[in-house]
Amino acid sequence: MRLSPVLRRQHIDFMFKKHWLVQGKRIPIETGAEEKLKKKGIKVEDALEFIKEKPVKHERIQIVGPYERPLPLDENHPEYKEIPCYTLKHTNVLLEGLSQAQVLTKTIVADGTLPPKIEELAQLPAPAAIHENVKKAILSANVFDCEQKKLPKIKDPNRPAYNFPRILGITDRRRNQILTNKLLQLVEKSSDSDVTQSKYVVNDVESNITFNKEGDLIQFQELSHILVTSNKPVKHSVENDIPFVEIPDLFPVKHTVTLPPEHFYKEDSSYPFQPSVSVCHPHTTWLHYNATEVSNVYETPVTPHQILGRSLTHAFTIASAYAKQLYGEDTKDLPEPVYINCIQTDAQNYHFGVLELNTLDVDGTEGTKNVWYCKNNLKLYDSSRYFSGMPVLENYNNKVYGYINAFYNS
Repeated sequence: MRLSPVLRRQHIDFMFKKHWLVQGKRIPIETGAEEKLKKKGIKVEDALEFIKEKPVKHERIQIVGPYERPLPLDENHPEYKEIPCYTLKHTNVLLEGLSQAQVLTKTIVADGTLPPKIEELAQLPAPAAIHENVKKAILSANVFDCEQKKLPKIKDPNRPAYNFPRILGITDRRRNQILTNKLLQLVEKSSDSDVTQSKYVVNDVESNITFNKEGDLIQFQELSHILVTSNKPVKHSVENDIPFVEIPDLFPVKHTVTLPPEHFYKEDSSYPFQPSVSVCHPHTTWLHYNATEVSNVYETPVTPHQILGRSLTHAFTIASAYAKQLYGEDTKDLPEPVYINCIQTDAQNYHFGVLELNTLDVDGTEGTKNVWYCKNNLKLYDSSRYFSGMPVLENYNNKVYGYINAFYNS
């Protein structure tokens, strides 16, 4: 059909197209106004040049906000150092686990052995009402709590592409917090008032330790989910005829493997309490293992041996930071040992350890060494869940509470 004015009137799209072609070919008419303005001395500017934006340098305004803007991570940062520092954080684990922790901290291990005082206190029977309250605490942490959050995705190795339905429930962080706080509360209620009043209980405190080992600068950054301090240092009498696991040889693996180098760090060590605080001596530290937060640097599954290494490096960090605050940053061999109790748990399995810190000189394997007494893999219960609509707790182990009570009263 021929494009005629009648057709264009009937179809508005044709009209706009034609109008665009006509208006796009219009030629500006010379009116002579520019010449008259120039004769009168009036400056004429090109409209296209006039509308162009000119670059303006704006001064930075200090805006008051909820937090200060972080400084850019470059060479001008106040914490920048040319020498890298191999850093272990509380959310990472060592590749070789306990063996690598022994090498880094120059520690020998008494596996399956705790100081005699703790073993004696752990054998004391507790009232039946205490164990009933422990069972209620386990059910409160695993069954009765009202938290409903998305749990990690379920994966089937045989069907990696299959998507299981997402499950809502209690997170591992929440379970650890509830159970640990309730157990510690039960221990405090059953202990003498003199023992309880001589201790502080603080949550989520950080400790850092920086040291040199064979030319490498290493830093441990640890977080105590619960730290119990006392008005006097912990003392343990230990036996000399205990068989020890000597410091292994990691060759061909270097002791800094899986420790990422950092250029932004503080060289000073930090302990969460000042010496002026009367109840500042470290007594027992609780370390939570949350599977959703702790991982390898290379995203491989965490092994039981690596979990045991966390306890040793965690206790070494707190004890070393305390020793440096007490004796100075340049201290090597300590005048007297520093003891600290450590409990690591995932709300079901418990690992108990006592560190005897004798030296901060961790070079080599000769000379004075630190000692780690540990008893691992004590299971508090086998299962805590709903079964046929009823809350069920299976195979409760009362020995675990005995060791927790012994650590607190040691």
